[in-house]
Order: sequence, then C-alpha cells, then structure tokens
Amino acid sequence: MRLVIFSVVISCFVIAKPVNIDEILTKDKQFRILPSFSYINVNIKNPLLTQVSVQSNGMMVNVPFASSRSVNQDNLYFSIGARYGLNQRVEIFSSLGAFWQHNRITDDLSRNMSANSNFAFNTWNLGALVMVKNETKTPSLFIGSSVDILQNSSLNNKDSLQYFKRFSILATSFYSVDPIVFLLQAGFQLNLANKVDSTWIDSGEIFTLNPMIYFAVNPYISLNFGLRYSYKTRDYVNGRAVVASTSSISYLFGLAYEVKPKLIFFADVERLNSIDYDSNTINFSLLYRI
Repeated sequence: MRLVIFSVVISCFVIAKPVNIDEILTKDKQFRILPSFSYINVNIKNPLLTQVSVQSNGMMVNVPFASSRSVNQDNLYFSIGARYGLNQRVEIFSSLGAFWQHNRITDDLSRNMSANSNFAFNTWNLGALVMVKNETKTPSLFIGSSVDILQNSSLNNKDSLQYFKRFSILATSFYSVDPIVFLLQAGFQLNLANKVDSTWIDSGEIFTLNPMIYFAVNPYISLNFGLRYSYKTRDYVNGRAVVASTSSISYLFGLAYEVKPKLIFFADVERLNSIDYDSNTINFSLLYRI
C-alpha cells in the first residue's frame, strides 16, 4: 500500500491530515471521528486587536482575549469533529470546539498585573469538501467551504454568542513523487461584524497561502514541514479602524503515525511572530474510521 503524506487543511474547519492517497476524501458512506487537543500560547502586543487567529489541528481557531491591555495567554483547546462521505467525490464535516484559558494581564497605563482563568464554548461549524480533479500526470484539485453556525466572541472578558458570522473557502492542490508530496493551499476567511455587549466588532478578512512538503519515512510514519503566509485586512470597532492591515509568516512541522488501519495519530507544532501578536501552538489529534 502506497502511503501518501498529505493533508487538506481548511481555514476555519476540520479536514483530516495525512492518509492514504485513495482516502483523501472520506469514502462513500464512511464515517470518521476526529478528537483533538491543542496547547496555544499567545502573547498579544497590540491592545486594540479585535481577533487572534491561529491554526489548530487543521482548523482556524479564533482565540478569545481581554482587550485594551497587554495579555499573555495559555490556552487548552478541545475539539471533536466528524466527516461523512456522501459519495466518491463529496464529503461533509462538522466540528465543535471549546477553550480553557489562563490570562496574565498587564494594564498598559498603571502596569498593574492580574490573572484569571475561564472555560468557554468556542465554535460549531459545518462544511463540505469536493474533489474537482484527482491526481494524474497533473496535480489534483480540491475545493472546500464552511460556515461557523455558532461562535463565541469575547471582549474585555464578556462573551457573546454569534450566528453565521464567519465563512471560509479553500482551494488545495498536490502532486506526488514517491516518497514526497508537494502541496499548495490557498484559503480565505470572511468575518462579518458582530456585537459584544454594546460594542460592534468587525474583524478583518484573512487570506492564507500554505506551501507544504510531506515525506514518507516508512509505510506507517510520515513527516511534513512548510510555511503559512497570512494577510489580514483592517479591524474596525464601532465603525472606526483600530488595527491596520498586516501580514505574517508562520513555520510548521508535524508527523503522522498509523497506529492501525482504522486509527491514525497526528502531532504538529507551529510558530508565528507578527506585529500584533506571537503564538506557539502544539497540536495532537486522532482520526478513527468507523
């Protein structure tokens, strides 16, 4: 069996990581479960920032934080995802996520420090992935989209549930030359304005470009590494621009291990350093085929 080191990672929603080339999409009428766990450390430099977005186990996670202050956070993110193959070319998927968060807050004026912890629901999304073209002598092509049916927005430790405020699309292409796979992904996230307490927040849109290389160590273990370029448009609060457009590059490294035919374990790390915030992420996840 030819093992392919491949990952379809869609901004804002879950797609499985390295699997066999004939199983990139969930098989017709097959069901898969994807539990995951992440540790995310975020150091927020810009107190006017409206959104902190990091990658966690194949999905874009928006980390809640306290505004108008300098914040260093330790986050534990838990999610459970499911995928179902409608036919040989189309699958649907959904995921639920929640945060446990510990904040170390420094007031920018008085320099007084404080700390707090909380646990809260993060997001529930729904999406679909379509194989437009399989890999032949030319690269493959997959198109996906998703919507956050429900998400939790946070500002100054106040939470507000939002409905249908975030949408994502992704195009992915890969080409394999055993034992290496070259992959290129482009994603776009649209964020609609939402209201927290009495404040209207309109976070900028996010464009990502993600070149990756996957290498099969043996039939059971694969390694991957690459870059993720992100460009984010301006953030607005109550109609006023508070954060300028920014771009950043993060560095990724990961591995996949096939424990048994129906169970695959994934681990990866990502380092991001931007003008507005730094983040370090460690992800662990499982894919179980039913």
